[in-house]
Amino acid sequence: MKTSDTKNMIQSVSTNTYLPVLATESKNRAVMSEISTAVMKQTLNQQEAFGQALVEMIKQTPMPDGTGKIINIGA
Repeated sequence: MKTSDTKNMIQSVSTNTYLPVLATESKNRAVMSEISTAVMKQTLNQQEAFGQALVEMIKQTPMPDGTGKIINIGA
């Protein structure tokens, strides 16, 4: 076997093993991106629900006795 034949065989093996590794890494990155997106969406939904519950709680806060009506100066 010639040295050039051995070198070509090694390059062929390296390329053949590198391509599946590259494809696997690409798929892993895509899956991690999907997981991160799902976690972020879930967190945002939880924060939105918490915010809505807080607004409802503020709206239902009883007025202190003897003060009449609360004036909304923000409107």
